[in-house]
Amino acid sequence: MSSLVEIKGLKKYFPVRTGMFGKKQYVHAVDDITLSLKEGESFGLVGESGCGKSTLARTILRSYSPTDGTITFNNKDIFEMNRKEMQESRKDIQMVFQDPFWSINPKMTIGAIVEEPLQTHLRLSKREREQEVKRLLGEVGLSGDFYKRYPHQLSGGQRQRVGIARAIALKPKFIILDEPTSALDMSVQAQVLNLLKDLQREYGFTYLFISHDLSVIKHMCSKIAVMYLGEIVEMGDTESVFTHPEHPYTQLLFSSLPTLDQTDFAFSFFEGEMPKAIDPPIGCRFASRCPYVQNSCLATVQELEERTSTEGHLIRCHLAPIDAELSVMAETNDLSESGEKELPDIDHADLEEKL
Repeated sequence: MSSLVEIKGLKKYFPVRTGMFGKKQYVHAVDDITLSLKEGESFGLVGESGCGKSTLARTILRSYSPTDGTITFNNKDIFEMNRKEMQESRKDIQMVFQDPFWSINPKMTIGAIVEEPLQTHLRLSKREREQEVKRLLGEVGLSGDFYKRYPHQLSGGQRQRVGIARAIALKPKFIILDEPTSALDMSVQAQVLNLLKDLQREYGFTYLFISHDLSVIKHMCSKIAVMYLGEIVEMGDTESVFTHPEHPYTQLLFSSLPTLDQTDFAFSFFEGEMPKAIDPPIGCRFASRCPYVQNSCLATVQELEERTSTEGHLIRCHLAPIDAELSVMAETNDLSESGEKELPDIDHADLEEKL
């Protein structure tokens, strides 16, 4: 498969000042992101709140201008497109937002909401647009009766289906899904996820799936990238990353998945403070919370690169894969002299069973 979206060295910094005469500083919201999305695949993006996932999505949509780097769509740099070219590309790039209520206009009928992109981009008669809207509503599991209803008359799951119908109205090539099921209960989540899978099989959509829910990412995506404080710290095939997470942050993140016999979660081991996104540290950004931290981690800039035998599995950690000696030292707290924190080792076989 050829690449539909190519992101290279993307940076997005936001200037801030502290006080009237404070020095101008920058929030490193997205910092040197490089990834590729192939046609027809689902790419998952996970990480804590504030790590830069949504900023990355909005930069792809050109809501933000990048500080540095490029984004190409269909081999065209989106930031070099003129107004007409960008309007054409809008038909092929759509987004489904997190909140199904606030992402649609409460004063418009459902028919008008779904009809809006058709009216903007296609030359269809009023009758043709109405017929197409009702067909789209049927595609997402809503009857034609919803055409004249208003958003407040719909449940959360139904409103999200309306958002999906609007996103697929122009048959786009690429859809960004920003936490599309986080506001829904579990039973409705499953229905929406299955709907998205069915639509992808039918139309060949390419998805960038942003989520906090690791089980959703595992179910939906063939590739995954883990973000921490503006950087990708681990990336690869979903099966490889879930089975053998190698970056310490990824290990802790995945071990937080609850099980029936689990009473304490690994997030309790996230000791130390997260560095600020304003002028972050030179070395590893996870060093202040990492159980395996070494002096070299504080000063060495580690690139995202293959450090295992698995092709395409990239890690931003010069200690990865974590060897047995480091694991034992962290578990017994023998690294206390250099400031390491006590943390049980993550067993890959046990983690795979939990997942």
